[in-house]
Amino acid sequence: MRHVIYRTAMPLLKAVQSRLSRGYRFWLARNWVFYCPICKSKVQNFLPLPAFYAEEFAKHGSDLRIEDGETCNYKGYSCPNCDASDRDRLYALYLDKRLGEKCKERLHYFQMLDIAPAKALSQHIRLQYRIHYRTADLYMPGVDDRVDITSMDCYPDAYFDAFICSHVLEHIPDDKKAMSELFRILKPGGWGIAMVPLSLRIQEFREDPTKTTEAERWKYYGQYDHVRLYTRQIFIERLRAAGFKISMLGSDFFGEQAFTQCGIDLQSVLYVVEK
Repeated sequence: MRHVIYRTAMPLLKAVQSRLSRGYRFWLARNWVFYCPICKSKVQNFLPLPAFYAEEFAKHGSDLRIEDGETCNYKGYSCPNCDASDRDRLYALYLDKRLGEKCKERLHYFQMLDIAPAKALSQHIRLQYRIHYRTADLYMPGVDDRVDITSMDCYPDAYFDAFICSHVLEHIPDDKKAMSELFRILKPGGWGIAMVPLSLRIQEFREDPTKTTEAERWKYYGQYDHVRLYTRQIFIERLRAAGFKISMLGSDFFGEQAFTQCGIDLQSVLYVVEK
């Protein structure tokens, strides 16, 4: 009897589900549970971006606003379990699609470089994928290689299959040279995640080497140690000038439901470069 009821009810339930509005399905996702693809935990809510950033913008008279960040869910920024940011969660979704099960089951001679690695994402990659994964930075403790991104002579040409360079280039005075080095060390057919802070409100590219004080950089660039604020157009132009092909992947690629459940703002964009 139970099986008869199941066979009868399931088609009806599926039909009802298919008729639910997209907004209502997202409401269910928001009010039931969120999911962090980094630590694979269900959470009730992601934690907001600390108020410190908005306070610094106001303190220094900046016209920037945290709500205008292209890939920044300021209301649900970090995972309460592993502290992974929303962009880390976005990268995890992409890595799962790109690397897939084959890199989880057996060791692959796949070389990945992660520059200025985020702790939670880095641990996730090491645990999740059986690949050759290295971390690098000029100042960060605990990385595999002490490297200046504008002069990565320790790596031969066409050495890596993939790289992650997230929120690094806005700190580098010669970002064009850094992009050129990333292109050099990448194998033909290789790919990378290249991300910088982008504001959807600001239309003009901001880069002025005379702005050296922390107050000036907070005001114009959005952080005390940033040396520029890209527009999407300039960021893409510089990557292309280095030789990369660029793909912009958003909620249409990943699915709006995946974005919602993983606490990723629907206006978020992942920039993937290829050689």
